[in-house]
Amino acid sequence: MEKRTHLDRRLTSGQVAMIGLSGALGTGLFLGSGATIALAGPATIISYMLAGSLALAIVWALAEMVSVHPVPGGHGAVAGQYLGPFGGYIARWNFGIQSFVAVGAEVVASATYLQHWFPNLNLGVGTVLCSVFVIGLNLATVHLYGTSEYWFSMIKVVAICAFILLGLSLIFVGWPSPNPPTGLSNLTTHNGFAPNGLGGILLAACMAIFSFGGIENASAGAAESEHPERDIPRAAGTMIWRLLIFYILAVGVIVTMQPWTETAESGTIESSPFVKALDQAGVAAAGHIMNFILIVAALSAANGCLYASSRMIHSLALDGMAPKFAARTSAQGSPRAAVVIVSIGMVIASLLAIFAADSAFQYLMGCVILAVLVTWIIVLLTHLRFRQVRKEQGKPDAPARLWGAPVVNYLGIAACLCVFAVLWWQIHAAWVAGIPYLILLFGSYFIWRHFHPDYKPQPLPEGH
Repeated sequence: MEKRTHLDRRLTSGQVAMIGLSGALGTGLFLGSGATIALAGPATIISYMLAGSLALAIVWALAEMVSVHPVPGGHGAVAGQYLGPFGGYIARWNFGIQSFVAVGAEVVASATYLQHWFPNLNLGVGTVLCSVFVIGLNLATVHLYGTSEYWFSMIKVVAICAFILLGLSLIFVGWPSPNPPTGLSNLTTHNGFAPNGLGGILLAACMAIFSFGGIENASAGAAESEHPERDIPRAAGTMIWRLLIFYILAVGVIVTMQPWTETAESGTIESSPFVKALDQAGVAAAGHIMNFILIVAALSAANGCLYASSRMIHSLALDGMAPKFAARTSAQGSPRAAVVIVSIGMVIASLLAIFAADSAFQYLMGCVILAVLVTWIIVLLTHLRFRQVRKEQGKPDAPARLWGAPVVNYLGIAACLCVFAVLWWQIHAAWVAGIPYLILLFGSYFIWRHFHPDYKPQPLPEGH
């Protein structure tokens, strides 16, 4: 009996959009983005605009490509078509590794937030419980996964909207009445709007880029979208504008509502600007509400990254670049074997996060940071080749279009390379661990190629 290997198209447009939001709308924003604000002060608003502009280019490049080729593996499979086997191998394995390490970090974060309510809960036990929950969702039907991610992300969206509205009321109205309006004075006090000058703004923009990491998740859902030619462009538009508005407005409220020097020092639930807004608005149990939102945010990010990573491994298996059994799917359309493979990597990352957070896991996250930059560069390079080939073949325009290409592509690639250079001073682990990681990743391709010298990629189908 022939083994089932295809994915089912059961994701709605709204679910595809929320999958894209899952990884990028994480816990960092809710805890105040203190590290980024410390670099630029109130001018962090500009930093997020710059970072968001690059993310906007990535999202539309992805949407243009995967709306034409809605295949398993998303942008990784498209890279294989237009950049050759090397591009397809590196794009998918790099993204798969990037995602399952991120899942490990998020489930440990979820367990840490659970300890706020259950102080005696062992971190390892909490991590196992959160991991089982996320893995269970991914092993079930794709519809159940899409539904759960939709509501996870919806809770985050509602929380951010509520925070922005509360913050604006405290800034301009001073509601409730005993508290005077905060006003805009915090934007210019403490050494001005840009206390660290242009350099601080650019450094903060480099760090802000990683807040948008995970936007690639939506491309992995193209093969399971009901109407990819319609849903992917629509999801790209709604997702990136939501992210830009949420990040810019939320960060703007944060640096206006309280001095940026206080936000830069915050890193606990109680010191979160979100909790401060709830407290001043007279909302009881603000810390508990915030803790619930943080748990949802972490589980949502873990859920989305595990989904995207498993789809990349499934795509690699279809091309013979991963174990063949990972290509199999259940009767419900879930690539369960690929989910199991990713889960093993997630377990390793979780153990390192628990027992070696100050050493091994720090370097593991350094690899992830570099992997995000590699993913974005590959997306932009693939898009350049995609446009060139379709123009040469006289193919019609895609349902979505990246405005300003190819100039935007070159600017984006240059920006990613500049960010990598900045990491030498800001996150040195990205260099110390990232370079050996790339050497191993590239080396593994040549080893695989040695045993598969006759491999030729199959042309990708177009359309639904």
